[in-house]
Amino acid sequence: MPTPRGRAAVAQHGRRRGGSRARSRRRPLTVTLTALALPVAGIAVDGLTGSAPGPAFVVAAVVAAILGAVTCSRAGAWWVAYAPPLVVAPITAVAEGLTGGAVGGHGKGLATSAVHWSVDAFPAMAAAEAALLAVLAARWIRSRRSTRRNGV
Repeated sequence: MPTPRGRAAVAQHGRRRGGSRARSRRRPLTVTLTALALPVAGIAVDGLTGSAPGPAFVVAAVVAAILGAVTCSRAGAWWVAYAPPLVVAPITAVAEGLTGGAVGGHGKGLATSAVHWSVDAFPAMAAAEAALLAVLAARWIRSRRSTRRNGV
């Protein structure tokens, strides 16, 4: 007979298996901070090479999205699925602002700057969202298969 998992294990044994509650709270925070720091590091690398935002930013955003999708809970998947645009857009806007693409810089207005930031952010946003959805879909398919094998 299989052992209970998730909420059933907590109800039966009074605690989660595999560690203390404090450690389980710390892990999501660490993963979240890492996932936020990766795109910042990627755009910084691109800024140093003169191609901000460029390929390092795209790769870092994809890795951050995959990290979030792999480590999130089933319920958290709904929150993570919407994260790439909310992370990539502000990082791009701040980077553009710091490198001279800010409002009023080079004769640009707010609307023109916003369009420029959107165009620069789109490749990273789209690649990160596609990778994240692929990982979440794979997790969902795998969970459905394991449910069928267990006869539930």
